[in-house]
Amino acid sequence: DYQIKGFFKDTCASMRKLPNTKSSKIKAYKKEIDGLIFVEPRFIPIKFTGEMTTCQRPLRASTPMGERVALANSEQIPEGAQLEFDVICLADGYVDVVKEWLLYGHMRGLGQWRNSGMGRFRHEIVSVEEMEDLFHV
Repeated sequence: DYQIKGFFKDTCASMRKLPNTKSSKIKAYKKEIDGLIFVEPRFIPIKFTGEMTTCQRPLRASTPMGERVALANSEQIPEGAQLEFDVICLADGYVDVVKEWLLYGHMRGLGQWRNSGMGRFRHEIVSVEEMEDLFHV
């Protein structure tokens, strides 16, 4: 679930820069996502066929002590993998924002390698249920 919430935060940070998006209207977006948007289950199984491989790339950094290069090595699964999870929005209007973020995932991707274009996805919304009177104060 933390990978999905991290994706939401990263996506919202990018989408806030675009005027007239739903994300651009969210103040303190990280706090809002942490407190009002939840992903279940905690561990999301990934369904895929084929073998898991590894993907390696150099990580470059300019530091005061000079250039540094390290190798990052991650597991990689075949194209066509599927995730199924629930997103619970506790505030009005966040369902449309989450839809906006999921559309952005088609271009950006999910996971550690999203900057390289890996992890791009398409989504399907199975149902949207409103949670009325969730908390009785």
